[in-house]
Amino acid sequence: MSFHWTESLAVGHRTIDDQHRELIDRFRDLLLACKAGKGKEKVAELFGFLDAYVVSHFRAEEKLMAENGYPGLHEHKSQHAWLVGKLAELKGTLLADGPSFHLVIEANQTLLNWIVEHIRSTDVRFGKYLQGRN
Repeated sequence: MSFHWTESLAVGHRTIDDQHRELIDRFRDLLLACKAGKGKEKVAELFGFLDAYVVSHFRAEEKLMAENGYPGLHEHKSQHAWLVGKLAELKGTLLADGPSFHLVIEANQTLLNWIVEHIRSTDVRFGKYLQGRN
């Protein structure tokens, strides 16, 4: 599995785009570590990073939305909350079962698909909103 940032994921806000690049890189690292059967510690380390980074990124993104009066803020926040919960669920699976094949598949299907779809639709819409305000 190989996944990398592409400009099709750009929302047009430098800070958000940089944070999205970092998220995608770390998700890819997580999936590769799981696929390679890396130790539970390595996968747990990546989950730990994602836990903190996702919350920090979402907070910054939501603050920017609030400051700019973005009408889709409530829906956007609920999507963010879903991902935070899903990460916690997958981390629980990791702690219970280790970096299993099931974890790799679920992380790939759920997390990467979610983040790409979220960026391409919801975040790009916000980027267009910001560009229209400038």
